[in-house]
Amino acid sequence: MGEAIEDRAGMLVALSTLNPQPESVPINALVAVDGTPMEEEEPIAIWDMIRMVATTRVIMPETQVRLSAGRTQMSREGQAMCFFAGANSIFAGDKLLTTPNPDVNEDMEMFKLLGLNPMKPFTKKSQPETVEATDSKLESLGEKPKWTRPEHIIDRNLAAQNK
Repeated sequence: MGEAIEDRAGMLVALSTLNPQPESVPINALVAVDGTPMEEEEPIAIWDMIRMVATTRVIMPETQVRLSAGRTQMSREGQAMCFFAGANSIFAGDKLLTTPNPDVNEDMEMFKLLGLNPMKPFTKKSQPETVEATDSKLESLGEKPKWTRPEHIIDRNLAAQNK
């Protein structure tokens, strides 16, 4: 995206000093899309991608290093070097937000060639349902919270009590 190598290194320093470190870090290569302000940007050199992956792996050893956007512009050999440098995850599917992604069958073929065993895909877990407090099935345990500011009066609460 036109950033300097110092910008990339600075981002890795910022991420690596978080406590805890991120569960995953995507390594993206800009996909220059026609009609956008970045359409004229030169693609990042594969060796810069490989160095970024390797550096991320060294400074965040427990983090999933995800080879992400831009894989369609990388050769299979370039992607292989990224995996050997420390990438251990990809985003699979037809496309990422707005740009194409390699075909899943191509990825599986590449993994087989490289002797890599793919992880099981992420499965979306059901999330708790949000409900109104009045519809909540939560049962009171009988606690009686104490009002910590008894002198504080809200007119609309008083009006509601009198209804």
